[in-house]
Amino acid sequence: MEKLHFLEHSDNNEEKAVHLQKLMNSMVVVFAEIIDNRDKGIVGHLERTTKFLKILTDAMIEHKVYNSELGEFDLNSLYSASRLYEVGKIFIPEIILNKPGKLTQEEFEIMKTHAIQGERIIDRISLMTEAKVEFLHHAKLFTGYHHERWDGKGYPCGLDRLNIPLQGRIMAIVDVYNALVSERPYKTPFTPEEAVKIIMDSTGEMFDPLIADVFFEVKEQFYNA
Repeated sequence: MEKLHFLEHSDNNEEKAVHLQKLMNSMVVVFAEIIDNRDKGIVGHLERTTKFLKILTDAMIEHKVYNSELGEFDLNSLYSASRLYEVGKIFIPEIILNKPGKLTQEEFEIMKTHAIQGERIIDRISLMTEAKVEFLHHAKLFTGYHHERWDGKGYPCGLDRLNIPLQGRIMAIVDVYNALVSERPYKTPFTPEEAVKIIMDSTGEMFDPLIADVFFEVKEQFYNA
């Protein structure tokens, strides 16, 4: 496969930064539009997810929760990459994505593959550029690990606790909250208060307790986002 060599023609760091920013912006816009257009239940979902993720991440930094890890991140890259966390759904048939009722076990197994498919998409993009792009690193961890559970009963890898990348542990809460308060083909929305209760009741099983505690502290910001 021919690799992209555009960065080799850059004369300085500023030009490299421009190329990387264009790469990120183009990917985010195109993929987010594709996902939104295919999954009728998540129109606007990706933008809301990014808002929620920023609220939660900023609060974690303020409360010094996983501060050493977050301190190493370029937060702009982190927030931009979060828009791609459902990119694997472009391989899921629309009849499953938009089914008005509960999925069968077979359909659910197909739906679950979107995490692995998303990782593969990001890996393919990474192979086509010779640059190590933090944005792509975050995107891969968001898409591949946001359905892992603190108790190890999630998918696709069945990781538990701190073995789950931090990006996945943060997105797990954000994604579930957004899904709960959104109208979907198969359900009516929960109230924000109901969604918070569901998440807090699942802390220690589905969610990282430290991150969930921060989420609870800033829940009103989620209500108003």
